[in-house]
Amino acid sequence: MYLPKILTFVLILSTALMACNKTAKDPVEASEKLTGNPKWFIDEIYANDAPVFKDGKLIEQFGGISFERYMETVSFTKDGSFSGYFIGDSKPMLLKWRVNPKNITVFSADTAAAKGGEWNIDPKDVSDESFSMKTQSTAYNYPQMTKVELKFKKQK
Repeated sequence: MYLPKILTFVLILSTALMACNKTAKDPVEASEKLTGNPKWFIDEIYANDAPVFKDGKLIEQFGGISFERYMETVSFTKDGSFSGYFIGDSKPMLLKWRVNPKNITVFSADTAAAKGGEWNIDPKDVSDESFSMKTQSTAYNYPQMTKVELKFKKQK
């Protein structure tokens, strides 16, 4: 007797929750979401899956990697330009971004093609409200490989 009502409620609730945070289906849709917001703000930073920045504060990890410089805001433009402002800097770091068959890459503006040191954005990590970009590098803790994830949010 109550089972159909409960199932209907669960179906409506799950549909509503999925619609609230709908992620991109493919790199083209992800690029539309990224360029659709003029400025993204840093929300979280992870190094090797451990939080190092959250709720506007750096988190010290004993023996872990710390980030004293990070991009506070970033922007994507339709012409393939990416700009990021490091905290305290008045001039942006200028990079490029492009749509690939499986993801989006952000890379140095000094090279014609991304050849390493690039950041990857998976479409499933992009919504209208947030996105994350990931990389792996030895630059943070040479010679160890470090996984870094930056999570950005739309300003409310």
